[in-house]
Amino acid sequence: MKLLFDVLHPAHVWFFHHLARTTLDEGGEVMFYARDKDVTLHLLKALDLPHEVLSGIGGGMVGLAREMAVRTAKLTRRVKRFQPDLLLGIMGPVIAPVGRMTGVPSWVFYDTETATATNRFVFPMCDRLYVPDAWHGPLPSKAVRYPGYHELAYLHPNRFTADTAVRAEAGLGEDEPFAVVRLVSWEASHDVGDTGFVDSVGFVQRLSERIRVVVSGERGVPEAVRHMAVTLPPERIHHLLSEATMYVGEGATMAAEAAVLGTPAVFVHTAKLGYMLELEERYGLLWNTPSQDFAEAKAFELADDPAATDATWATNRARMLEDRLDVGEWVVDLVRDAVG
Repeated sequence: MKLLFDVLHPAHVWFFHHLARTTLDEGGEVMFYARDKDVTLHLLKALDLPHEVLSGIGGGMVGLAREMAVRTAKLTRRVKRFQPDLLLGIMGPVIAPVGRMTGVPSWVFYDTETATATNRFVFPMCDRLYVPDAWHGPLPSKAVRYPGYHELAYLHPNRFTADTAVRAEAGLGEDEPFAVVRLVSWEASHDVGDTGFVDSVGFVQRLSERIRVVVSGERGVPEAVRHMAVTLPPERIHHLLSEATMYVGEGATMAAEAAVLGTPAVFVHTAKLGYMLELEERYGLLWNTPSQDFAEAKAFELADDPAATDATWATNRARMLEDRLDVGEWVVDLVRDAVG
């Protein structure tokens, strides 16, 4: 079995990691074609996955369009050389047209309804489309819904066990309460028109007066709070999230990661995403808000009584895990059934 993965974001590496490692362990071949975004290349190296960089990040919508055109041309040549059985990706703006041109089936996994322009382009062209049950909005008849979230491909208990040694690695006390704050770059196509923190530096500074704060930035951390920046290798961030008292941030992926790990999460963003709303409304594992004032009030509440949510969140997480799939193993089964 030969699988080709097109990865545009660090979380895409994690999503396909179990499938790739299982394929390699069983004697198959895999290849990741990467975009040089955030810590994507670091993760591919740290996880020892075969990879090649196809592009950097295009700036603005014109730059993104140019980047995707370059990636499409390059990936077409790689597909003809590698001759994979399947093309797999999240979002799929490259593998869908490349699959059409080369005749290799393209499978797209996606959870972001707000990426409307990309979805209108990709969905008619891909061969298979998989979305979470919680998806809100139009879908083609080919779409298959599944009971799960992308984050359960790598953070389901069958895949992930938290390592408490991460506290010492991050310079944190054994029982010290702390918050993880995430700031995004706002360069993604699905972030166009959306907003998050009004004053991220002020928020971090005020929260740090109540609780230890660790800051993660997609394109770096502002100078005024750089002394609070996370110093861990990127592959250790999920262990840190699992240990955290709370997560507050503009990053949807990290908010959902915190939620499925059972860490109270506040997602500060104007977007309304189906899976994020389900994690809030059905399972009570996070809060979605466009308001920095609400986020600050909730963060202060959690900081003032760090243990107040422990039992509730453990119960809510257990209920969520009972309902949702081990997405990592589910994807492996899908590919085995199709390719053998």
